Amino acid sequence: MERVFDNIIRNAVSYSFPDSTITIEMKEENEGIHIRFENQGFTIPEEKLNRIFEQFYRLDSSRGTNTRGAGLGLAIAKEIVELHQGTISVSSSDDKIEFNIYLPKTL
Repeated sequence: MERVFDNIIRNAVSYSFPDSTITIEMKEENEGIHIRFENQGFTIPEEKLNRIFEQFYRLDSSRGTNTRGAGLGLAIAKEIVELHQGTISVSSSDDKIEFNIYLPKTL
């Protein structure tokens, strides 16, 4: 799970507006835990949101960006979360990006 959190936080740092805040919240419920990551950055169009967890997919396809990376971080995060029987989703509007993770409690 450390890799999941690292990948999501790195993306939030890379794609956030300068001097903006990254919010991380966790809520425990009877059946599991919800973790929310929110950052302020350019709204991600719906067609790109639908592909964001694909291997090698990058929002910034141009080579001249500062974000570097192979486009594997979010695909790896999704695979790890799902191996723990959890879910991961992303939404974006009004210059905010939000990742939500749900992990069920283990017996």
